Amino acid sequence: MHSSDRREDVYSPEGLADRISEILKCPVTIEDSNHRLISYSKHEANVDDARVATIVRRKVPEKVINSLWENGVMAKLFESDEPVIVPPVDSVGLGQRIAVSVRKNQVILGFIWAQTNGDSADENMIQILKEAAQLAKNYLLQHQPRQRNSEESYKEFFWQLLSGNVRNKADIERQAKRFGIEFNGKLGVTLMEFGTDVTEMIERHAYYLTETLQQARVIFRLFDQNQLIMLTQLGTDKDSFHDFTADFIHKMEERLHIKPIKGAYGLTYDSPEHITNSYKQALKVLELKDQFPENLQGIHGYHDLGVFQFINEIHKIRTRDVYYNESLEKLKQYDRKHRSELLVSLKIFLECDCNVHKASQLLHIHINTLNYRLKRISEIGTIDLRNYNQKMTLYLDLLVDQMEMNHL
Repeated sequence: MHSSDRREDVYSPEGLADRISEILKCPVTIEDSNHRLISYSKHEANVDDARVATIVRRKVPEKVINSLWENGVMAKLFESDEPVIVPPVDSVGLGQRIAVSVRKNQVILGFIWAQTNGDSADENMIQILKEAAQLAKNYLLQHQPRQRNSEESYKEFFWQLLSGNVRNKADIERQAKRFGIEFNGKLGVTLMEFGTDVTEMIERHAYYLTETLQQARVIFRLFDQNQLIMLTQLGTDKDSFHDFTADFIHKMEERLHIKPIKGAYGLTYDSPEHITNSYKQALKVLELKDQFPENLQGIHGYHDLGVFQFINEIHKIRTRDVYYNESLEKLKQYDRKHRSELLVSLKIFLECDCNVHKASQLLHIHINTLNYRLKRISEIGTIDLRNYNQKMTLYLDLLVDQMEMNHL
């Protein structure tokens, strides 16, 4: 684009898309960083299904975004401001493109896509797209969502909510208005804990996902060392914090090849004054996942913890009362003397909800062998395995024992 060009054409995003399209002689779309459609050039013939779907929905379809990540296109756009050749992906209706990211410093503001329909990209086309990205930057900066008054005051308000320093609903809503935020629907705190130092690349991709995943809406977000803390909101009954958490972890691991990432979320509340409760619950989920990694694998929500919600409190009571389970002590002594595995067999049996078929498979023994062990467990420990209350007590005491062993 040269100084002799009609500059008024590029003052609006529509004019810019049309001007790029006119010069390159191919369809052009401009998107924001969340893949929402900002503008597109006048409709031409031979446009592909992905472009049509994007225009109709005003957003790039999720399956197209996923395919671009799988083919390494999005990673290149995040890492460089150089235009990227995008090969066709027939399975999602995407024809050949050339794309460039629009950014200010390292912050992604949006993307420009030109559907080339098989034409090769020459140096002139690449240079035109780079110049177009600079022009689009000014518009996208002006039309970003209303800027927060300051990053520090934003974080300070979020920390006040998390710590419970502000609990009056009217005060919370008054402060929220400063940031253009309304607390409606189900609110909860979601945490992502990274098992590695959080680099600029991780932070950029994490923020990108908070804006593009559909299962929940992120209202507040900040990094605290290796934890991403988010205030999330459910918009409909179909939304799910579990799906949001699982999808976030899957995409971060798949795209950046980083592990482990632990996800957790607290209970949801209708009122913002309970955000601090949800935060404490999410922290407790992470703590318990560290203590019981096998038992709680795949568990993210506080409400899914079951008896694990109370295991630390039970442990404190047991320690205070110098309590021990006589039946388990008898089984421990028998195992030590005879080098048997009655205690571990009982634990697996209880964890399998007393299903002998499943428990025998996990123990890699014949079902008759397990039945014999259960008979000996009942005899040695004076245990009635038909008594639900007794079985629950045994299971809780086995978990307490496991905690103490982990602390050794």
